[in-house]
Amino acid sequence: MSFKKHFFVGKIAFLTLLATLLLGSTGFAATYYVDPNGNDTSGNGSSTSPWKTLSTACSKVTTAGNTIYLNAGTYTDNNRCNLAPGVNIQGAGKTLVTITSAYSGGYGTGYIFRETGQTSPVPHGNNDISGFTLSGSNKTLSCGIWLRGTDYNTIHDMKFLKIKSHAIKLAGWTYWTDYNTTANTPPAAWGYNDAVYNVDIDDCTSQTTQATDDRYGAIDLQALSNFKMYKVNINENYSARGTGVKAVPGWLQGFKGYNLNIKTNVYYSDSFVFETYNFTGDSEIYNSTFYQSISLNGGPKSLDSGSSWNLKIHDNTIDLSSMQVQSVGQELSHHWLDFYNNYITGNKGIAAGLWSTNYTTGLGVSHWRFRNNIVYNCADGLQLVRGANSYVEIYNNIFDTMTANPWGGSGIDGSSFSGSLSGAKIQNNLIMNTPAAPISIGSSLTSSLVDHNWFYNTGNGNNVANSSSSTTQSNNTKGVAPQLTGSGARPDPYYRSSTGSNLIDAGVNVGLAYSGSAPDIGAFEGKRLSPPVLSLN
Repeated sequence: MSFKKHFFVGKIAFLTLLATLLLGSTGFAATYYVDPNGNDTSGNGSSTSPWKTLSTACSKVTTAGNTIYLNAGTYTDNNRCNLAPGVNIQGAGKTLVTITSAYSGGYGTGYIFRETGQTSPVPHGNNDISGFTLSGSNKTLSCGIWLRGTDYNTIHDMKFLKIKSHAIKLAGWTYWTDYNTTANTPPAAWGYNDAVYNVDIDDCTSQTTQATDDRYGAIDLQALSNFKMYKVNINENYSARGTGVKAVPGWLQGFKGYNLNIKTNVYYSDSFVFETYNFTGDSEIYNSTFYQSISLNGGPKSLDSGSSWNLKIHDNTIDLSSMQVQSVGQELSHHWLDFYNNYITGNKGIAAGLWSTNYTTGLGVSHWRFRNNIVYNCADGLQLVRGANSYVEIYNNIFDTMTANPWGGSGIDGSSFSGSLSGAKIQNNLIMNTPAAPISIGSSLTSSLVDHNWFYNTGNGNNVANSSSSTTQSNNTKGVAPQLTGSGARPDPYYRSSTGSNLIDAGVNVGLAYSGSAPDIGAFEGKRLSPPVLSLN
């Protein structure tokens, strides 16, 4: 063979190989179309001959990398969409596309559905779902999107309406036989890197009579690592509805939830915005507004490698002023919890509480910090209730106007504590305008340190109501008016120290960052003014 011919044959072979590689990476990716005027029988999914329903499209489009595109319009689809891994669903926009589904498969399935067997590691789903509104036909549909047993799934720019159980259920490997007895067991395999963002949910839960449950969650999560949820609005403020976000038995590792707005049933105390167990790995809930309480249970007693906390809840507004019943307050029963920079207002019950709850916290809670929070106009402030608790720190909070209606009236209330808690540290707090004592220490609270706090216009003559002989009280200021800005919006700037305030440098070093010669008393010393904004990456 001549050199020229050999070169020509080699060139052809190279081009053939290149074409094969290109086709393998992008050549098979295609877009298929669904249109209200399409035809499921004669259509082929092309732009000129689209299908009529998403369920038909899902049954025919099964190759990873392909996209199903929903043209603008209104659809009725009462069949299930069995979504293949790697197939994307993209609508023309959540204000332009509405699908109403009365699919009646019952609990354990959904309109868009996939569930795999028990596989470790969890296989990738690699689905991107966006751009349409899904209506559950007046709560006939049980679940909007149910993806269990795969990961790398993203749901965004969507709206969900009138669905019975969940708008969205995402889970890794979640085959606990009974979460009443196995909630302390981590999942066999995590699902990684799911995300939900730019999503609106309205009336997508209900109460239930299941043996192991009493209310569903609009978003239900299990066994997920590095899950992100942001710019999500949930409205479940209807009678006999469930929670906003539910994760029972949970197991959320490195969870990030931010820029959330959640309102649940204000006529029922247990319709929580979050009802979640077992956060790990520096999970965070922040920069959000809630109109009901948070309920936490459990969390591992140890930390993931490299983590500083299991869960951090910070920079949120929790407005309970529209509650029509006495809320249980924030149930902060979680090991290794840092709760800070939050504003809680308007509750007819306690603002927040520490207690052992059930099987997940066992006998008590350990490594628990409540700091830099502002509590205003609640019946009682922070209540220490029960448990064999340890390593409890309460620093730099402001408690203002505890009403004692229907009971309470203290800023920090441990008067009825049962169990054991030794060495709680209560420092640098400002407590004012309370009908009961600023702090109440029950006899079961031992070796508590009540130090460098400021009490003004409180009951019991601005003195701690102390029933424990081992309590240490030192350097507390009593009966002196704190010099606050005292005007403008609550909490900021109202509760900031005024220029030259007597609260400045009046505290004690508790190990948190501060400026000046000593920490200020109150909530704004060390408070981050510009919380970080996380990207999906």
